[in-house]
Amino acid sequence: MVFYERVGVLHVHTTLSDGTAEYDELARLANDVGVDVLLITDHNVYAGEREGWYGNTLLLVGEELHEPAAKRAQNHLLALGAGEELNVLVSDPQRLIDAVRQRGGLAFLAHPVEHSGAFSQEPEINWVSWEVRGFHGLELWNYMSEFKSHLSELAPTLLYTLWPKLAIRGPYPELLHRWDGLLDRHKFVAIGGVDAHGTVYRLGPLRRAIFGYKHLFRSLTTHLLLDEDWSGDAAHDGALVYAALRQGRAFVVYERLGSGKGFCFTAQAGREIYTLGDEFVAKGSMRLHVRVPKRARLRLLLNGHCIAETRGLELVHEARAPGVYRVEAYRRYALRERMWIVSNPIIVRTIDGTPKPGT
Repeated sequence: MVFYERVGVLHVHTTLSDGTAEYDELARLANDVGVDVLLITDHNVYAGEREGWYGNTLLLVGEELHEPAAKRAQNHLLALGAGEELNVLVSDPQRLIDAVRQRGGLAFLAHPVEHSGAFSQEPEINWVSWEVRGFHGLELWNYMSEFKSHLSELAPTLLYTLWPKLAIRGPYPELLHRWDGLLDRHKFVAIGGVDAHGTVYRLGPLRRAIFGYKHLFRSLTTHLLLDEDWSGDAAHDGALVYAALRQGRAFVVYERLGSGKGFCFTAQAGREIYTLGDEFVAKGSMRLHVRVPKRARLRLLLNGHCIAETRGLELVHEARAPGVYRVEAYRRYALRERMWIVSNPIIVRTIDGTPKPGT
């Protein structure tokens, strides 16, 4: 099947909540840097009337929902495609997730694990209600969350303020581990979010927009594989975006290490070829194939454990075991290896429908 790859920037805030730019300006910036899909998620504010095509960028509107009156900041939920305001339900995460699903939307746990460096003076906004059911996925990699975790002292704060690229390394290992554990039971889709606010930070005489919108739009993206090309109708094309997210036809890219366009991960079983987000029943051996647009260290994981690794442009591996297969790609910058691409999985199930632990 032919897919149409589109580059999405997710988790962006405007002046309707705590951002510093309005919709028209953000759409212009997204056009300038070649963003195909811009997904706005203001805090407890839904402005669906702003959805539409802005030049070559499709702007979609979701919502980041949470309880503002809570004693401690926690349980932020990204509601995508629900189509209406849901902030009256923020006090009950389960009811909120249920409401998103009932409206045909997708519920993603926003920055579910956070670490805040002591010098950043930023709160850690974790997801704590892990007993909830029915959420569609999680924000595996949040740019802003990761950045603030490295601000431990004055010296690294100054360094990373001037050169943010030095700080970014990849999703938190414990969140990757938790995602792998969730995938043992059910398919949970991973996305990347920039958490863009455009805030100007001050440190003595220094005044700098560390998280400038244009910088972030060029940094962490979620690539989507659409079933159809754009039609030009915003409602139809938005449905294509949400269908790709629903299926898990997506991979996250740290674009500062190189464009991720053209990444491909497939599993061939007999005459059938499967890709990101697919689930199928194992009936024998299969050929797993990874291809990247730039040389990288490639890791193929089965149920969270690396089963094949190489350096180069592609990796091919023969396998028979059912389980959850996903890919990580790493590239070096400033003497450190950093996550470049993390894929959603291909899930190989047994005849009874479960992904047994593989070897």
